[in-house]
Amino acid sequence: MKTILATILFIGYAQVTYSQVDIAYAENTNLTNRKGLERKFNLPSSISSNEALFLAEKSMQLQLQVLNYDIKSSKVYSPEANTTYTVNFTEGINHIDAIYAKDGSFIQSEGVFENVPIPYRIGYELAKKYPGWEFHKSWCFSSFKAGQTSEIIYKIQLKKDNKTKVVKIDLN
Repeated sequence: MKTILATILFIGYAQVTYSQVDIAYAENTNLTNRKGLERKFNLPSSISSNEALFLAEKSMQLQLQVLNYDIKSSKVYSPEANTTYTVNFTEGINHIDAIYAKDGSFIQSEGVFENVPIPYRIGYELAKKYPGWEFHKSWCFSSFKAGQTSEIIYKIQLKKDNKTKVVKIDLN
């Protein structure tokens, strides 16, 4: 009897929590039409033109796709539902998880990009600070929230002989 009661409570709780968030998935392996995206949605006020210089081309293209995405055209969208929508955008090994409000407006996104080209200014400063070290791997973490400033963090793995070190650069 206890097992049946526990099972019924668990199923009831799972149903309530599941209905509060819907998830959609978008994948695009061809992100060459950046100009079309820019025409529809220029860089938001949360991304200054200075910060845009620090985003790699692939990162910026995927972020523009996130900002231009119309959740209302998705199969999971329901105008009657009082819920938020999480959409996962992927391009190769890079991904952005975005959240949209029940009215379809963009709320926030968080992205991870692996082995993206390091912006020239960052690479130049690191080369001066760590002479003889080579750039081995890089990661770019971006976080955008509607109406707020963005956060862009680079982690760069440097290698020299058998030694490695990871340098974190927060653009804020």
